[in-house]
Amino acid sequence: MRLMIYGLIALVPLPLASARPVWQGLWVATVGVMAIVHLFNTVRAPTVTWPSSILWAFSLVGVFVLWGFSQVLLPVGDAASIGILQADQLHAQSGKTSVNPAKTTANAIFYLSHFVFFVLVYAFCTKRAKTVQLIRVCGIIVGIYAAYGFIVFASGDETILWLEKSASKDALTGTFVNRNSFAAFAGLGLQCLIAYAYFWTQAELPEGRTGREHYQHTLEAMLTKAWWLPLAIILTATALLLTHSRAGFVSVMIAVFILLILSPSSYRRVGCNWSTLFGAIIAVAIVMGLFSLSGKVLEGRLIQGASFDHRFLAYSIILDAIADRPLAGFGLGTFDDVFRLYRDETISVYFDRAHSDYLELALTAGIPATALIIVAMVLLLGFLTNSLRGGIQYRSFIALGITATIQLGLHSLVDFSLQIPAVSYMWCAILAASAALAARCKKAEMTR
Repeated sequence: MRLMIYGLIALVPLPLASARPVWQGLWVATVGVMAIVHLFNTVRAPTVTWPSSILWAFSLVGVFVLWGFSQVLLPVGDAASIGILQADQLHAQSGKTSVNPAKTTANAIFYLSHFVFFVLVYAFCTKRAKTVQLIRVCGIIVGIYAAYGFIVFASGDETILWLEKSASKDALTGTFVNRNSFAAFAGLGLQCLIAYAYFWTQAELPEGRTGREHYQHTLEAMLTKAWWLPLAIILTATALLLTHSRAGFVSVMIAVFILLILSPSSYRRVGCNWSTLFGAIIAVAIVMGLFSLSGKVLEGRLIQGASFDHRFLAYSIILDAIADRPLAGFGLGTFDDVFRLYRDETISVYFDRAHSDYLELALTAGIPATALIIVAMVLLLGFLTNSLRGGIQYRSFIALGITATIQLGLHSLVDFSLQIPAVSYMWCAILAASAALAARCKKAEMTR
């Protein structure tokens, strides 16, 4: 199971971040095979502890997935008349709640695969050492993709693997088509590396040494035993900046700042809290030092702001569409079918996504179903927050689940990174590993 989990996380970003339906289907099938293998291994596997908060979150997500399948089966009823002739015709053609049952079925299965993948990763992390290794591997994987993207960008090559870029030619996108999605991916990896750096430095802190000796020993240990770690952090942070993604940069910086606050613990009581110092150095290096590498382009986009961004013109139209079917929605995955009927002359660019996961979910799944997902995430975040005190040595990994969700939650306000499998599966793995570790730390604390 370990190789299958690592393999999926490592390979999903390769074929254009798996944004195309054919690749999404491949990973859905892969998760299905993993689930079958897990079922055969459950007899020998140790008992998995599922805290009540996680079970409640699971239940809400399960209801959301079931609702997606229900949109394909339930008749549309009288609520189909929404005042737009073309939309009424779409409902009449399908005869169901979803205006495109095929797309809704595919999207419901896609969501289900993430639900199953979360369960598999959670069950895999039966020991805390497995969680540490998984987070480390996630950071390394992102670092490798960041290195590839940096090499291509620095060489002036305007390709994505073997394809010519059609957009974002001045930005680093790695194997991704969309620079904002790669920024989200790089942000997750950067947080994994920082969390692992906290864990590693705490394990290397010498007993009974303070001040200069303490600093010198830790620095020497990092340069000789983990030289790749600061290098990977700097490289990934640089790649993030070179994406020139406004929302990606801001959301990642907020998440990293919170991670630096939550990660220090009282695991080793020494005169100098090296973990806090190390985190502060990393934060300063990212924000001040590396910003100069791409500051002109990114600064210009930040100053430009959102006044000329078409997505903000589209939001008012999307809200009108939501108001027509606020409860049942138009069907998961049907945004493109619906938005082209509502758009007007103010929108001059093509929109196949809402550029806001919250609005798109409200449009396609309905407001109540969207609320289920939000409440489920709040429950998971609450569980992780309550587990921070008992994390001690593993506190940074528990905090990682919180900050990774905060990063994508903020980014999803104005983008669709969570719809990209390379980002969504990575996030599921991080959140599941963090939740599993929190559950085990909390259980160990209760048995003392």
